[in-house]
Amino acid sequence: MSAYKRVFFLIAAAACSHASGGTVTFGAAGPWDQAYGLANKQGIELAVDEINASSDWNGRHLQIKFENDSASGIRAAAIAQQFDSTPSVVAVVGHVNSTAMVSAAKVYDKHLAAIATTATSPALTGISPWAFRVITSDSANAITIAQFANAKGYKRVAVLYENNPYGRGLADNFRKHFSGQVISIDPIRDDAEQSFEPYVSYFKQMHPDMIFVAGTDVSGLAFLKEARRQNLAAALVGGDGWQTLAPSALAEGIFVGAPFSAQDPRPEVQTFVAAYKKKFNAIPDGNAALAYDATKLLAAAVEQVGPDRKKIRDYLASLDEQHAYKGVTGTIRFRPDGDPIGKSIVMTRVHAGALEVEKGQ
Repeated sequence: MSAYKRVFFLIAAAACSHASGGTVTFGAAGPWDQAYGLANKQGIELAVDEINASSDWNGRHLQIKFENDSASGIRAAAIAQQFDSTPSVVAVVGHVNSTAMVSAAKVYDKHLAAIATTATSPALTGISPWAFRVITSDSANAITIAQFANAKGYKRVAVLYENNPYGRGLADNFRKHFSGQVISIDPIRDDAEQSFEPYVSYFKQMHPDMIFVAGTDVSGLAFLKEARRQNLAAALVGGDGWQTLAPSALAEGIFVGAPFSAQDPRPEVQTFVAAYKKKFNAIPDGNAALAYDATKLLAAAVEQVGPDRKKIRDYLASLDEQHAYKGVTGTIRFRPDGDPIGKSIVMTRVHAGALEVEKGQ
């Protein structure tokens, strides 16, 4: 797009906002047909309800332009171009996963601020001054999981990882910080069709203390089905991609590194949990909470600087300790590379369909 056309679009965006009676539009992209994507979408929807009911917006009305990127980098880049070329879209919530966000961030660069919700790949760190995220990177998350394994006294661990930026980043950094022996580390597909029978059979022969699966809920559920079928005795551990497995009976007893706990006693968290339960009849996980925070943070930016693309980006970049955003997932401000400052995951264990913070966390 030429510089002339881009200036025209930005001028048109301001005119559109005025003509629409104060309507502000955010783009949002994710794999809405996946469990973790749906949780993100619901977190956004709850945030929008509360934003539009708030007097702080001075009569503005927030609407979300939802697009399904199917967790595909190619699809995400096309959606990012669409958002960028739509004058009324002033910021983006998302993308949700790492592959999509890495591709989209290159399109948003210098044009449109985007806050990734649950994209954790280290490849996103510093990818663009216009790209931010409200979750810690796999580098930090893997350290927490490795420290957990070390503290539990696990000496022999097997690793499976989805062969994508998320899985590779989490697995590589776990291996670097685990003090015991990694007896095997193997790539898996990110779908439900792969057979895990050979892996589980091998694990039963090798007797690892723990199996770490760096993947999302789709491959995770397929793995758990086979692990339960063969009565695999090892501790089963996943990263934040396993949060949405909690309601499944197959997930009972598994450990999950999560960026949020519905057990957090802070009043703002319990208010959010109650509102989410009322609207969706479910307990929110970290996917929902992070998307909720990202949406509300962008709304706070609009409150402060108006629906201006560059001013929104500059506002996000300027957040400091004194002016940090207070979210349900914790205080949010960013390093110059777009990563959040002072956030971390907590190790949880699934009990009766819910994530309970593991003792000592």
